[in-house]
Formats: sequence, structure tokens, C-alpha cells
Amino acid sequence: MIKTLIMTMGLMLSLGMATTASAEGNPCNPCGMKNPCSMNPCNPCSMKKHHKMNPCNPCGMKKSHKMNPCNPCSMKKHNPCSMKKQNPCSMNPCNPCSMNPCSGGNQAIRGSKFKNFQEAVDMGRKMWHDDTLGTSGVACLSCHADFELLNLDKRQNFPHFVKMTGDVVTLDQMINYCMMNPMQGKPFKWNSKEMTAMAAYYRAYRMKYLRSHKR
Repeated sequence: MIKTLIMTMGLMLSLGMATTASAEGNPCNPCGMKNPCSMNPCNPCSMKKHHKMNPCNPCGMKKSHKMNPCNPCSMKKHNPCSMKKQNPCSMNPCNPCSMNPCSGGNQAIRGSKFKNFQEAVDMGRKMWHDDTLGTSGVACLSCHADFELLNLDKRQNFPHFVKMTGDVVTLDQMINYCMMNPMQGKPFKWNSKEMTAMAAYYRAYRMKYLRSHKR
């Protein structure tokens, strides 16, 4: 009986649940995130209707879970999920969320990030006016001043067919088409701040047009 209890406690600890304060947002916590893990039959929290009374669920006892020795969330110190680096929960094969691509994870799009949308728009505005982005001496503004040649009156969202390219393209593809052809420059990397900034400014530019042409 004692051996069984120790094994059960070990399994619960391996689920890698977060500290009490941040359990809901921790990818180690199988109860905390609304993702495909919730339907995992190996997840003790998978039964939505009955998980509150499930004796195998360390999160089941709401009122007393803080004092439950079987609940890794109750540990204020040495909590295996509280470690920001080298978290043993993140690679634990017993954790149903450990290798799940839907669980969120901590992979960043790029090293340098924008603080907010407006910062991206401001950077994109500068690029829109910059005739040194390519080698032809033209800027985005050269062809698109006063909303010209963007077909904004058609209220089209990307991807859509663009006659200039003869193809259905995404916004990122259209940006790089212009970079490589009219501007005779190098394409932006898909995850670069430059690509995001151009896309952000295009959105702001398009919204400005739509607001000024409300019917």
C-alpha cells in the first residue's frame, strides 16, 4: 500500500504542474491550458464532468489542494514546475503535454520582439518611405502614394489573386515580390522584424483607407 502511494505521488509530480499562483498558464500543468491535452485519456484532468471528484486528479480538491501532499502545486519551495530553466517537467515522457506541439511551449518567432503593434507600424512607415531598401531607387510610396495601385476599394483580404504576379499570394509573398522586382532588392525573411513591420503598416494603411471611404 505504501509503495503504491509513493508510486502514485511520483506520477503526479511528473505531471509537472505549475505553482499555485501560475498554474493556469504553465504548460507543465495538464489542467491549466485549454488544448488537446484535455482530451488525452492519460491525463487525469481529461474528464471534464468528473475531474473535480477524481481521486487521481491532484487538482481535484479545490478547497484543500494547497495542503494536499500529493499535489505538486502545493509545494511553495522546490516545485519542479517553478524552474524557468532546465525544467524537468518539460521533457518528462510521463507529462501528456511535454512534447505536444499544441501546448504552447516557449519557442520564440525571433530573438528581438516588438513591444506592441504601434511600434511595428512605426517601423513599417519608415520602410514604406525608404528608397534605399532596394537598388532601383524607388520606395513603396513611389507606387502606392495616396492608396494607389493597391485595389483597396475591392476590400480584399490576403491571400487573393494579384494580376501583377499572375498568382494567388499572401501579403508576405506580395511584399517580397515587390522587394525583388520593382525595388530590385533582397526578400525579407519570413520571421524578420522587417517583414512584420511592413505587414503591420500595410494593415494600418488599409484601415486608414477604409475609414476614410466609409459608405
